[in-house]
Formats: sequence, C-alpha cells, structure tokens
Amino acid sequence: MDYIRIWTEVDIKDIQEHIIMVDDKFGHCHKCKKIGIELKDLKQCPSCGREIKYVSSTEARKGKADIVIRIRKKLPHLTFVDYDDYERLTSKKKAQSLFNE
Repeated sequence: MDYIRIWTEVDIKDIQEHIIMVDDKFGHCHKCKKIGIELKDLKQCPSCGREIKYVSSTEARKGKADIVIRIRKKLPHLTFVDYDDYERLTSKKKAQSLFNE
C-alpha cells in the first residue's frame, strides 16, 4: 500500500480539538499540554480525556514519508494530518482572529 496526500475541505477547529502531535515513541496533547503519552492503542488523552481523531508530527515536514509510515503502523485508526498544512492553516486563523478582534 502506498501513501498520497489528498486534499479535502476540513473544519480546522475540529482538527485542533482532536489532534495529537507525536514523534516516534511519544505524543503530546495540544489541549492539556501533557507530554510523553504512550502511543499504543491511543484513543484519548490519558490526562484530560480528550478524544483523539487526528495525528501529526513535526518530523513529517517537507513530505518525509518515513515518519508517516511508522506512525500509521502504530496508530492506524487515526487520520494523519500533514504538519505543514496544519501549521499554515492554524497560523492563518490566528492572524485573522487578531485583526477581527
């Protein structure tokens, strides 16, 4: 099986509410800032209980597929979000909110 980026419209707020950032071994929750979360069978944050539906990694920048493949093997039930796209959209939303307030 191969991997390919597919573009689709998404609700970035939903992704922000349900994403975990990971490296090869551990993750960290964006909501409660818990670090060192074990990845095995991860469905919710063990600290705040937030449901996890999406995963991303700063190590996947510039299309580095090796980390994506390793994470997908560990967390096949989660949707992998391209980090560069996520960072671009969340930064854009932050900038818009500054000018709208």
